[in-house]
Amino acid sequence: MTQIALRWRNTDASKQIRIYTTSNKLESAGIVCVLKVMDARNHRISIHCIDKDTSALRHALLTTERINWSSPETTIFFTAFHENLLPIVQACLSHHNYKIIEYVNSLYKFPANLQAAKHVYKWAIPDQLTLCTCSCPPEVRLAPLKLESLELIKSNWFNHPDAAEYISTLIEHNPSLGVYSRTTGELRAWVLLSEFCALTMLHTVKKHRRKGYARLLVNTMCKTLLSEGLVVGAAILQGNIPSLKLFESLEFQSSQDSYVYTLAAPQLL
Repeated sequence: MTQIALRWRNTDASKQIRIYTTSNKLESAGIVCVLKVMDARNHRISIHCIDKDTSALRHALLTTERINWSSPETTIFFTAFHENLLPIVQACLSHHNYKIIEYVNSLYKFPANLQAAKHVYKWAIPDQLTLCTCSCPPEVRLAPLKLESLELIKSNWFNHPDAAEYISTLIEHNPSLGVYSRTTGELRAWVLLSEFCALTMLHTVKKHRRKGYARLLVNTMCKTLLSEGLVVGAAILQGNIPSLKLFESLEFQSSQDSYVYTLAAPQLL
């Protein structure tokens, strides 16, 4: 989170991301990162707490006025938080009279009564840079994504309220990569980097699968990011077996715990 905030600090995107702590001592503090889409009421929130005592983090979420909880248009998307913090998120949503809402993408659908979509967190560290081998097939080229591909990317991702604005922010301000046909210019596969320095939206168009494009994208992105001294993460849905196998084959390290995503909106009377 901190690396991305620093990357954005001299850009327009710096107004969108904020990092807060409940104490100056990070080893015992709750940490909250908020990404707010400009001119919207949609908030993407990541929470962390190293200490087993999470009372300060709970209090902060229950009492904060940095979010307009009373607006019927506000949505809150808690992203990639440790499963042990789920009771805090549930207490926060209940306190502010919010409910879990359903969200979908092209492959998966999460019903509201599921409460949370659990993911496996995997990561690579700079010491693994030498493992990032990549060779681009002659029929395609690699290049950063452009805003002209926004609708294609959005149509193959989750149906979030702020999806278009969120994707455009990542394309404009973070590293991204696409696999393009050399003859037609067609975008065949892509990957972006989230505000939390995690690979996200990795996708290959159906007719071009099993050509090694996902491996090529991950290795190439990691080669760039790891060389900058960054830790590169990826939160993978537990049921997404192909992606889990891909990152395991690339020797990403893996947490034994689950990380959770929850989308919520006001409970209208």
